[in-house]
Amino acid sequence: MTGYAEARPPGRGRAVVLGASMGGLLAARVLSESFAEVVVIERDDLSAPGDRQGVPQGRHVHALLARGRQILEELFPGLTAQLLADGAVECRSLTEMRMTVAGHTLRQSDSGYSLLQASRPFLEWRVRERVRALTGVRLIDNTAAEHLLTDATRDRVTGVRVTGRDIPADLVVSSTGRHGPVGDWLADLGYERPAEEGVRIDMKYASRYLRLPAGSAPADKEIVIANQNPARGLALFAVEDGQHILTLIGYGKDHPPTEPDGFWRFASSVAPADLRPALLDAEPLTGIATYRYPANQRRRYERLDRFPAGLLVFGDAVCSFSPAFGQGMTVSALQALRLRAVLAGGDHDLPRRWFRAVAAAIDDAWALTALFDLAMPHVDAAGRPALRALGPVAGLAMAAGERDAAIGWQISRIAGLLDPPTALLRPDLLARTALTLGGIGLRSLPRPGMSPAAPALGGLGLRGLSRPGARHGAPGPAARFDPLPPGPARGFHRLTVRSVVYDTPGSAIVEFEVPARLRSRFEFAAGQHVVIRGTHDGEPIRRSYSLCDEAGSDRVRIALRRHERGAFSSHVFERRITGTALYVSEPAGTFTPDLDPTARHRYAAVAAGSGITPIVSIVATVLAAEPYSTVTLHYGSRDHTHIMLAARIRELMDRYPGRLRVVHHLSRQRAGLRPDPQGPAHRYRRIDPVEIARTDADRWFLCGPKALVAATVTALGARGVDRSRIRTELFETRAPRPPRTSGTSSRVTLTGYGEPLEFAMPREHTILDAALTRREDLPYSCLGGSCGTCLATLESGEVEMDTDPLSALTAADRTAGRILPCLARPVTPDVTLRFGG
Repeated sequence: MTGYAEARPPGRGRAVVLGASMGGLLAARVLSESFAEVVVIERDDLSAPGDRQGVPQGRHVHALLARGRQILEELFPGLTAQLLADGAVECRSLTEMRMTVAGHTLRQSDSGYSLLQASRPFLEWRVRERVRALTGVRLIDNTAAEHLLTDATRDRVTGVRVTGRDIPADLVVSSTGRHGPVGDWLADLGYERPAEEGVRIDMKYASRYLRLPAGSAPADKEIVIANQNPARGLALFAVEDGQHILTLIGYGKDHPPTEPDGFWRFASSVAPADLRPALLDAEPLTGIATYRYPANQRRRYERLDRFPAGLLVFGDAVCSFSPAFGQGMTVSALQALRLRAVLAGGDHDLPRRWFRAVAAAIDDAWALTALFDLAMPHVDAAGRPALRALGPVAGLAMAAGERDAAIGWQISRIAGLLDPPTALLRPDLLARTALTLGGIGLRSLPRPGMSPAAPALGGLGLRGLSRPGARHGAPGPAARFDPLPPGPARGFHRLTVRSVVYDTPGSAIVEFEVPARLRSRFEFAAGQHVVIRGTHDGEPIRRSYSLCDEAGSDRVRIALRRHERGAFSSHVFERRITGTALYVSEPAGTFTPDLDPTARHRYAAVAAGSGITPIVSIVATVLAAEPYSTVTLHYGSRDHTHIMLAARIRELMDRYPGRLRVVHHLSRQRAGLRPDPQGPAHRYRRIDPVEIARTDADRWFLCGPKALVAATVTALGARGVDRSRIRTELFETRAPRPPRTSGTSSRVTLTGYGEPLEFAMPREHTILDAALTRREDLPYSCLGGSCGTCLATLESGEVEMDTDPLSALTAADRTAGRILPCLARPVTPDVTLRFGG
């Protein structure tokens, strides 16, 4: 065989393109100018738009860079207008986009061009329809190419064998992707495989489509965050139909999780603070799709000594880029222009001229990818010291672009493949970079005529360069409580704090604004509570607080007492939170009265400290809903200055004279309060459960420390009060306890709250503790059995629960097969629970 076989004049009759990806479609468009017939062979079904098996990366963000948009408009005149009319998003570079690399965000200014943003299936479908409409072009789908056809000498490819038949061709263009079979076919024909080079980056994508709530979507239509340590990234693109695509990127062993809770925690660790609220409130529209990309790969076909005539290799099959930079479709468009030029030069030595041309088209994009990938700390740069040394220089360029609009403009044009990377070495830009970085304390700068790698090789001195997350001066001490939780959860909503009223020296009343669309969700029963979500030292926390107004009041208020080490209470007392937002659950809890407007009940309520908050709600609601009932309230406080909701209690006494009797038990005050016949009575001692058990009542509500509640229940039992007439709620809560691995396990399935959750767990741990390690957004509050929030029905299997006379589980609940997963442990190999009782 000869070297590169001389191409016989093919007559430009038929060209066959293998693969209908964007690369294959663009190749077909250019070939249609030179060949009488173009046949595109695709193994996937092309009858409808949507995700395709052959494009696994299609479910993630895709960027049509500025140069790619220009080329597509040149090849398909009017395509831009059509795409925009159909819903694609036009994003003005740097004024409507945010690009952050290694903690440096390019300064926003008008770069003079726009990008087109759409999902890959949306864009590909419309380009495919344009190609399908071309004269002489046929698309054949659901058909797989099996091998190449050649002449007797194997010097020339004469066609392709597809499912069930041969298709002769004057030229075959293989655009079957980086994993396509063309390398194996060439080897079978006796040709050497091309040398390969690349960088192993071990990148993994995780993406889902979202709908951001009205009014909270960011002004930026494109946000790209690329951190180096830890090596994590995020891309949020506005696309068609008012949707956004959120893609998370992790490298090495730090891949983004594929279960919802972990996905949102990963997103929260990367997203800037102003973006996190929008992501938390977003409505997921799809599941989480993943795509793993082990390494960049470039095949050096231009270095081969032998190659058959009648065959070209195109697109990702020549060079596959790191998806993080969105270069793939644009580089395919650049290749299409090179193919047009090569074909215009005739058929002589066509493969050799093509591979040389395509190598030149790839060089700039390949250098950019390699530069930034090798800057990642986990990437092995062995054998590439020069490129590794250029990593800090890229960081310097970003630092300068953060402060100088002209430098940022040039970086954006390089990223858009409009200009080569060497454009940054123009003398005027080097001078601006030196001036910009010199002003923030750079001791060593590249000078005109000096290798830009020299400062990196000689050691950089950066006194004032900003660090990720510290761009506006030295960071202060981290807040103990962060009101932004790590991810969304069912039943939680972002509410603005309307007011904070300091009730006593150590307590406050927080009122929330509830928008009209959520009012029905925040209707509550007396005695119910809400949960505040956030993070504490980076870990998710929940804090439960009872609502302190009567049911139907149209006010959502909580009262809380400050605790020395309380994460949320310290946040309330140490910061101005009026006007800020908190993530608040819909009301829940079973510590509620059964109301009857015709009843003549005698209620007694016992509370201590902040246990008064649900009790006040119950008392106010009972007095309003049951006009013939009466209430006696025993309330324990330290002294008269620490009586929470004192004004509210007095207001209820004035509104319902003769129906509400109040006794304040002051444990640290001996005397000094003037008696008021119309007001509360005072006892200067702790609450005595035996004494108050003598109160004439047929309904009891108890809330406070466990010791007080337990002693009161015991005293009431001694006086013959049936347990069914006593409702209790406790202060005590606990944090989730991650279960340790053990020998015996059960398979547990949870339904009734979002998507079903199935997992294996050790039998000696509670079901809810084990479940919370898989999903944080499950219904729970106290984890101690006293609130009833996690109430569930046992649908199959058996569990065991410790007997607790103070748990929220009633005798009726037990009869109905209900359990508390926070106390229940599995007994049988399989257990199924349904939340919601």
